[in-house]
Amino acid sequence: MTNTTDSGTPFPSDAAGTIDEWSEAIYAALLTWEVAKSGEWTRWEPGYLLLKIEHVEGRAIEPIVLYTSDEELTVSFGHWITHDPAPVELWDAAADVKAKHAKILVEQWLNGDFRTAVFTDAKGNWCGTPIIEPGDLLPQLEMGALWLREFHPKQVEVRTPEKSGWRIYPVDPEWLKPPEIIA
Repeated sequence: MTNTTDSGTPFPSDAAGTIDEWSEAIYAALLTWEVAKSGEWTRWEPGYLLLKIEHVEGRAIEPIVLYTSDEELTVSFGHWITHDPAPVELWDAAADVKAKHAKILVEQWLNGDFRTAVFTDAKGNWCGTPIIEPGDLLPQLEMGALWLREFHPKQVEVRTPEKSGWRIYPVDPEWLKPPEIIA
């Protein structure tokens, strides 16, 4: 669905066609959201929607993408992705509830409440992307590297909504060693 060689049909438009009920409910829940007003909606077969946001309050940001598929809402930014961004106890919640949680998540990202850490190997292949909470950065990067050690990460790029805030750090080989178990 997000393949860069494909393109959706602008939505709403005469050429767009219909969307499924779930997508319609998500669209209705996000339509008046201030962050979404600068975004572009497109329709994808067989009736799903994709919202791409590249500017917020006049400033360019790394794209935020929200899309519907099979009664699921996916949110992606900072090379991180989540499906149905609501607490586990709300997995069966209605579309508007899931949209509400997606808005909260995106707004937290935009406000700098957390960052993402994109780990890559020596060839630049993606290893994984954990969330980085406010606080001491290096222990969180170490935990991320340890979690992804099977993929042999060599570098981590800490991302914010604006590229000017991105920072690259080498992965310390010590981070990849499992902790010793004391008996």
